[in-house]
Amino acid sequence: MRRSVPGTLQGAKPCDSGPEYRAAVAAVPTHGGPLLDRLLRRTLGGRGLARRIYFAFLAAAAIPTGIAGIIGVTLSVYQLREETLRHLGQEVSVRANGVSLFFNQLSAELRYLAEAPALAELRSAIRQGDNSRTRAATQRLEHDYSALASTYPHIYQIRFLSRDGQERVRVDRRGHDVVVVSKAGLQDKSDRYYFREAVQLEPGSLYVSPLDLNVEFGRIETPERPVVRVAVALGERGERTDSILVVNLDADILLAQIEQMAVARSGTAYLFDRSGHFLSRSREAASGFAMKSVDVLKDVFGASHLAAVVSGREGTMMTGQRIVAYAPVEFGAAYPDTKGGRWVIAVDVAQQTLFFSIVNLYVLYAVLVVAMIVTAIGGYALSRRLLGPVDALAQETEAIAGGDFTRRVSISGDDEIADLGTKFNAMTDRLSELYGKLAAHRDRLEDEVGARTRELVHERAWLAAIIQHTGDGILVVGEDGDITLANGAARELLGFHADVAGARLAEFWSEWPGIAVDVADDMPTRRDLKARGRVLALSITSVRDVGGGRSFVVVARDISEERRLQDERRELDRQMFQMDKMATMGELAMGLAHEIGNPLAGMKAVAQALQYEEDLPPGVFEALRRLEGETDRLSDFLRTFHGFAAPTTPDLRATPLGETLADILFWTRKEARNQKVEITTHIPDVLPPLRADPAQLKQVLLNLVINALRAQPDGGSVDIAAEADGGRVRIDVRDSGSGIPETLQRRIFEPFFTTREGGSGLGLSIVHKIVQEHGAEIAVSSDGRHGSCFTLLWPIHSASGHEQHHPDH
Repeated sequence: MRRSVPGTLQGAKPCDSGPEYRAAVAAVPTHGGPLLDRLLRRTLGGRGLARRIYFAFLAAAAIPTGIAGIIGVTLSVYQLREETLRHLGQEVSVRANGVSLFFNQLSAELRYLAEAPALAELRSAIRQGDNSRTRAATQRLEHDYSALASTYPHIYQIRFLSRDGQERVRVDRRGHDVVVVSKAGLQDKSDRYYFREAVQLEPGSLYVSPLDLNVEFGRIETPERPVVRVAVALGERGERTDSILVVNLDADILLAQIEQMAVARSGTAYLFDRSGHFLSRSREAASGFAMKSVDVLKDVFGASHLAAVVSGREGTMMTGQRIVAYAPVEFGAAYPDTKGGRWVIAVDVAQQTLFFSIVNLYVLYAVLVVAMIVTAIGGYALSRRLLGPVDALAQETEAIAGGDFTRRVSISGDDEIADLGTKFNAMTDRLSELYGKLAAHRDRLEDEVGARTRELVHERAWLAAIIQHTGDGILVVGEDGDITLANGAARELLGFHADVAGARLAEFWSEWPGIAVDVADDMPTRRDLKARGRVLALSITSVRDVGGGRSFVVVARDISEERRLQDERRELDRQMFQMDKMATMGELAMGLAHEIGNPLAGMKAVAQALQYEEDLPPGVFEALRRLEGETDRLSDFLRTFHGFAAPTTPDLRATPLGETLADILFWTRKEARNQKVEITTHIPDVLPPLRADPAQLKQVLLNLVINALRAQPDGGSVDIAAEADGGRVRIDVRDSGSGIPETLQRRIFEPFFTTREGGSGLGLSIVHKIVQEHGAEIAVSSDGRHGSCFTLLWPIHSASGHEQHHPDH
């Protein structure tokens, strides 16, 4: 290998198979026979130093690897076996502890149910023979037990049994439904073993039955259902048990624990109960239910090993080619009467299944050793071929990286390494050319960037001028609420001071933090803001920069004049609508006057005729006189109603308020008495007369009193008070009803508006019109919850006969 100036390698020989090379290879001494000699000559180039390095490399790599492999395999096999046994024992122990915790939790729930007031009430009612209390308490327990069974799907039945074994309350789970068993379906369980054992316990004790099949009406339930019964003895302390509370658990919750172990370990899992029976589960066997005696397992485990499994202790053992791990289910102090026998969870797994990974470990180490040897041989031979040319390439590459593009490399031969040297030189020529072009391009880019920068500065100045002098206010607000830009219009519209850069927008606009949360990215949000007596329309846009930061652009425009014109337009539309309604009412008034006027005239004639009859009782004569007056008032009312279309002129005269109220109380006292409403009046004796049309004043007050009565269908009070107020009399009609919401108070005087079912919406509109025709005022006040008050300000009749107006009228 030769390298051109500058920097040449002196004395390098070409790597070929010429005569000198073959002679050197032939001169290498051999130590391993003709075949090994030929292999080494081909691989190592035939030099003695290379072979010595090669053998030293093999010795340094193979011997430590072999020793480490033997030790590693031995220790790994031992640790894997111990870890496998420990993990298997821990898994069984965890499953057993899980079952224990489940029963402890269930004991707490049972004790809670045993102390329920409804259960105590039922036991007391049964002892006293009170059938009514018994039925009521039974219904409460059925409801409580149904709720509990719906919450816990593992509960199959909840039952309450009296001391004679008769079921008194029973709730069953059938599929996904919870069903309360009727009285006809309740059974006698006095012959069942679990009842006989539980009823002998002290009150407050808990009892756990063995695993068995559920029995209904003396027969095993089909399809077969394995259950575990947990009961609590009920009774007074120091006395015998008088009843028991039994919960049937679906045994699938327990079988699922051992079935998961069987599937995960590809073995067989067992659940032993305290009666000496067991259930088993495996991946291959069907998941049916069959309780078997533990004696059938003596042939599987052996008598001594089986005794250790069911002894109630925890451990692991190896029997032949199988491993067995077992752990007891500790019920603890919650079930003191289960000490006669313990439940045990066990798993039986074949050793070849658990230790299959050991065989893989041996194979792994063997493959590792072979790969290491092959890699060492190939790596050493390849380094001999590549080391020199690659070192030359590295040196020249370092020089080129420093900016010297004049360096070249010369590698003789016709293999890939020589081709790599040729391509390296071509690459260097290309880099030199590209470097010159990049320098020229860099100079052009610098000129273009400078020109573009000047254009951007100019455009930015124009944009800043436009923003500052536009009529709309423009704000830029950061994500933290700091103002980064505000033009003059924005400062003037929102009342900012001259320099707001860095200030927080919330100082000027308190609603900003809540609005910023609702603004979506790239979607303008529009809001209205009232500030400094103006209405501003705001358009808020959220923008994110390249770094993910968020800012807001706020554009504000003064729309106060637009809103004022809109309000005037709405008011004009409302007045036009009112005029349309008034015209409609005028047509209605003409029809009413025609249909009602003639009958009223006849009624008045009859009333007048009867007044001339002799020997009339005083009360009847007074009633006829009042009837005639009411007929006149109704006629006047029709004329007032007609006044919606054609204005009428009231007959103004001095009208005492007391006399008018006396007539109103006469006509409303019966309705008030029926509705249990008390009407009280507070009228001063020296109150001046009102300047009013008596019939129309009566119409106004009667409508207000009737409305007050109808607002109190369940009783209440109506208070009518009056007092002189300057040149007018203030009349308050106050009730204790449910009140008028504020949103409706502005509309109650509109024609045809009513909130009462069956109402016409004309009463208060007629009242309002009469009040206006008399030069009076009417107002309503209510908090929307407790009572309402209608206030009239009515002119006083002066001595000269002219109306006295309030200064503000």
